[in-house]
Amino acid sequence: MKKSIYQTIISLLILVIVLSVFGVVKTSVSLKLETGHSRDCISTISGRDLCLQMRVFKIVIISCLIIASGLLSFRSRIVKD
Repeated sequence: MKKSIYQTIISLLILVIVLSVFGVVKTSVSLKLETGHSRDCISTISGRDLCLQMRVFKIVIISCLIIASGLLSFRSRIVKD
């Protein structure tokens, strides 16, 4: 794999992680403000399942972290100049 493609993939993974963290924060605020009780997960405004949305963001963050750490660990084997 070329070095530029490798760096692009790492950059995209970092961007997805940052956006997903922002999504988790946004969803947690929505959980506080848009639900009737503290244990409710369904938004009274939009009708979305906010707990499911939070789980999806967390899975995306963990997956991207695993992929990025694997790519960084095996950089010498992956990148061919």
